[in-house]
Amino acid sequence: MEVNVSEGCKGILRKLLNQNRIGGKHIPESLCMSWIKHLQKREHKNAVKDWKWCIKEGMVLTKPKPSDRHVFLNPKKLREIRELIE
Repeated sequence: MEVNVSEGCKGILRKLLNQNRIGGKHIPESLCMSWIKHLQKREHKNAVKDWKWCIKEGMVLTKPKPSDRHVFLNPKKLREIRELIE
């Protein structure tokens, strides 16, 4: 799999992996987005675009909640996620 993902998106995936947010252990998406608020405008835009791609590809799963959408890593795609962030 030869996909280039922005460093901001890799940072979010890496942090979710380090926090063991896999399977049913989820976190609010707004909190994940706050991890990249320090990026410059263009980098932030690319990170958000790549983040949406990860959700579309099924690497990051979502769970609807009344207050905010929660996210967690797909346990079936951990190998792909690790390849992506290295």
